[in-house]
Amino acid sequence: MKLFLTLFTSLFLTLTVFAQQVTFCEDFDSYSNGNAISQTSSSWNTWGELMNGTVAPFIDDASISTSQSSSGNNSLFFPDNGVAGPEDILLMFDTTPNITQATLPSLLTPYVSGNFSFSQMMYVRGGAGAYFNFQAENIPGVSWSLEVAFDINGDILMSNTSGTSFTASFPHDTWFEIKFDINLTSNNWEVLIDGVSQGSFTNTINQIASLDLYTRAGDEFYIDDVCYNYIPFNPLAYDMTAVDLDMLSNLALTTAPFTVSGDIVSMGTVIINSLDINYSINGAAPIVDNLTGLNLSLFDTLSFNHNITWNPLTTGGYLVEIWASNLNGNIDMDPSNDILSDSIYIWNALAIKQPLIETFTSSTCGPCNPANVTAEALFAQNPGKITSIKYQADWPGAGDPYYTDEVGNRIAYYGINSVPRMEIDGGWDQNGNNITQQIVNDYINELCLINLSSTYSITGQTVDVDITVDPLENFNSNNLVIHSAIIEETTYNNIKNNGETQFEHVVKKMVPNDNGTPINGGLGAGQQITLNLQHIFQGNYRLPFDATNPINHTIEHSVEDFSNLMVAVWIQDIITKEVHQSTYATLSSFTPITFDCINEACIDPGTGNGQYATLSDCQINCNSTSIEENNKELQLIYPNPATDKIYILNLKEENTPIKIYDINGRLVLENKISNKEYLTISTLSKGIYQVKFEGNNFSETRKLIVE
Repeated sequence: MKLFLTLFTSLFLTLTVFAQQVTFCEDFDSYSNGNAISQTSSSWNTWGELMNGTVAPFIDDASISTSQSSSGNNSLFFPDNGVAGPEDILLMFDTTPNITQATLPSLLTPYVSGNFSFSQMMYVRGGAGAYFNFQAENIPGVSWSLEVAFDINGDILMSNTSGTSFTASFPHDTWFEIKFDINLTSNNWEVLIDGVSQGSFTNTINQIASLDLYTRAGDEFYIDDVCYNYIPFNPLAYDMTAVDLDMLSNLALTTAPFTVSGDIVSMGTVIINSLDINYSINGAAPIVDNLTGLNLSLFDTLSFNHNITWNPLTTGGYLVEIWASNLNGNIDMDPSNDILSDSIYIWNALAIKQPLIETFTSSTCGPCNPANVTAEALFAQNPGKITSIKYQADWPGAGDPYYTDEVGNRIAYYGINSVPRMEIDGGWDQNGNNITQQIVNDYINELCLINLSSTYSITGQTVDVDITVDPLENFNSNNLVIHSAIIEETTYNNIKNNGETQFEHVVKKMVPNDNGTPINGGLGAGQQITLNLQHIFQGNYRLPFDATNPINHTIEHSVEDFSNLMVAVWIQDIITKEVHQSTYATLSSFTPITFDCINEACIDPGTGNGQYATLSDCQINCNSTSIEENNKELQLIYPNPATDKIYILNLKEENTPIKIYDINGRLVLENKISNKEYLTISTLSKGIYQVKFEGNNFSETRKLIVE
């Protein structure tokens, strides 16, 4: 019997029930411009209507628009209101018309098995985003099956709170179709954009009840031609399906033989006590492993390790197929879903991939704070597995004081137009808040054919880096470069207005520069190459007030603590931006800056064993003799201790250069002063400082206490 549900409206709507099969399509052309969809239609509801029992007119309703349409003349419009909401529209995936809060518990949803497909046309305004989600339960707000967020950069992030994550991309200022083909029975969610598959994923919340369309701040979009179709699952007596081949797609011949592993699911109503697990290589005769003593009910999963290993003899590509047969001695009644196949490539050898995670951030960026917290917590869970570096940007506002011209060039290289932003191996380009352990795992498990190692040493302000590249296969490319970045593990001085008080893995200098070192002629398998790099940090430390006056590496530096330096190294294709391998260099030796007083001059002996740990301590003692012998009138600081300003008495010269150093020998203030003039010190924190006077024929140092 076929049951037709008749709706007495002129809208294009088909809702057909046959053995619980459901089909629905809505093109919005039966409505008039400005109609509130939930108030007008028997198929649409608002969140407030179903959650709170509110009655029309609904403040969270959305309106019909004739400004855009994918088909016909109308679409449903979600404007940018500058804040989240108020539009919040629900489409229940159920046959019941005029659903209310009271009827929610009696609906046939959620769907937990069978095949469900959903599609809609979307138009997202340039510079704006969009959002919708699938609710997992009939009552909204209990659980989200999947959130689908469209950002201003053309990225789609699909996720839920239980760990599911999937990404795709979309175009702005044009209509496109987003479609989900979902096999709830096998838990396979495939995403298509304009009919092209973007891949599939397993959903940790594998059920679906409704569509929720909602506007976040900055969102503006239209939808049209909304359709869904549900085909229920009708199990047979004997039916097994393979759902997962649990083997890496790239394997090393040196680690053979391999265990063929996977998952099969019982789709039949009869309990399975015995079966055969089969695998085949390149269509050859199956390798059979008989399993007994089982107890598999409907939807039970059997994870297996085949008893007979696979031992390929040569490198190359292989097609691996797995399936179950001989179910309690019976044939599988649905052979269409039996076999799962996958392509596996055997290489001579493989390297362990260490992904490079480049974060673009700023101490003047409010959203960067939570993004960095999220990222650092994840990095802490993956020690030795990833390489993290951070570029401090010159915006928003005047930007981060640790911005450099090299950072600006990396921003331009990736086309970064917002912070926080994160690049993983030159391919994953999203807000750092979106990173998950699964994403990190995916990059760790990617094919890697290069071993990369590095050591570095620090002598005073000189950093020497030794790099070894060991390719396992040929790379016939002239686009490869070796990048090396000297980073400071933790910095504290670039605090601005976003609430961050410390900053991890801040790039201080790229060596030799942001262009890297080209690998001319590509890489040959087994042909190891080495590279020696050096950078000498010039002059003294300077903290720019902001990014408008960045560090000039030829005369100064921004290293807070040389003992806190690290070196990151990676190999990148400058055209595709793909990072093939990365690593942190290992510290081989550290020789700190020290000073000896030689002929009334403070000299770094280069051994780390000088008499004085800081330049200021050396200058005080090294110059004391000459001061006593040559000065009849000593330069005096008044008042001392001081709070906001000081006078210098008995200056020998007009416009005497004055430098003030903190207790760590860092230059914190520099100016020129004459007698009877004062020097403002209100920017200095409380503490002890050394004030150095330098004239044509004298150099003296005095202690200053700031209260």
